[in-house]
Amino acid sequence: FNNQLTELPKGLEKLTQLKNLVLQNNQLTDVKGLEKLPQLTHLELQNNPDLTKAQIAVLQKELPKCTIISNPKK
Repeated sequence: FNNQLTELPKGLEKLTQLKNLVLQNNQLTDVKGLEKLPQLTHLELQNNPDLTKAQIAVLQKELPKCTIISNPKK
């Protein structure tokens, strides 16, 4: 949360038991890799201005049991 991240932290995909993740208020441009977290049930991506509706839609399809909170403008 609020770390000015431009990419996902290295090794995050290895946390396969992770259930909740808050990445809001950053500068993420991509969410590739989050689909490798099968136990994820809650993901917050608000206020990452470069993420698109299409990226969020793909991620939601790959993680159907996950509640994704986001507000993409593109």
